[in-house]
Amino acid sequence: MAIVTVVIKKSGDLSYIPSNKVRHGDTVRFWIDTSSGVTNATVYPPTCLDNTASISLDNSSNLKEAKDDAVAEGAAVGTYPFTVDVPGGSGSSHHGSELETKNGNLDVTTDPPEA
Repeated sequence: MAIVTVVIKKSGDLSYIPSNKVRHGDTVRFWIDTSSGVTNATVYPPTCLDNTASISLDNSSNLKEAKDDAVAEGAAVGTYPFTVDVPGGSGSSHHGSELETKNGNLDVTTDPPEA
């Protein structure tokens, strides 16, 4: 089974390695790119995953920078939206509690893996 990584950065859109296409049983890894300035994020996963509870990511020692979850075997083929909240991207003197919501999606497919 493949691993698809959702990269969460301070600015810009979410990115996917290698892409946002997943198959049943694939592992989806949500990862915060701390080099971009993100120190924490909350992921509200798509309903196609086994675990749909919100995920807190943090680069501190007691929480993790990444979380893996599998695509549910019973997930229907289609596009599944999700959101990620990260601290505001402006870096100015705004209140520290302001969040930016990033939108993403995973495309569950039955297509064979690309070679």
